[in-house]
Amino acid sequence: MRAVLDGLEDFTCYDEFWLSKDMENMGYFFEYCDIYCKEILEDDKIVLDKEKFIEAFMKSDCRALMEAGHPTLLSQAAYDTVRDFIQVDNNYDIEMFRLKGRQPEYKHMQLYWAGWMYAYIHFMSKERSRTIIEKLPLKEMLIDYKLGHEMSKETYYQKIAYLIGPLQSDPADSV
Repeated sequence: MRAVLDGLEDFTCYDEFWLSKDMENMGYFFEYCDIYCKEILEDDKIVLDKEKFIEAFMKSDCRALMEAGHPTLLSQAAYDTVRDFIQVDNNYDIEMFRLKGRQPEYKHMQLYWAGWMYAYIHFMSKERSRTIIEKLPLKEMLIDYKLGHEMSKETYYQKIAYLIGPLQSDPADSV
């Protein structure tokens, strides 16, 4: 995928048309990546370190192409995005993502909310996901879930925007 990204360094964000699809896709990716991996690799014994897998995805070429507006990647289901990440970015080798220890307990839809918000933060800030996840680590997002999921996405973004960069206005506000 790296070759496809050549020349796209300045193109940092897809059109608003794709925002809701990306938010939904990222939510499902984060929430169900472990189940998808078992199905894709046909191995029920895999215990995935979800946080490590998600963090690697956020820094991947696959995610960078989605951010740049690759229509196939943005329009496909989260299951297919997990498959592409496993196949193309990792050559079907997910040993590095096997859980070593105990999986944290997640609230229902906690990971979905984190993925959903990361997509929104990317769109609003125009920052790359690899930068966002370094400035706002997944562990922090998971802690923020308790109060953050009760806020509107706009309010939560305003709360954390200082970490990411200059505040952008929401395109829905201009309608």
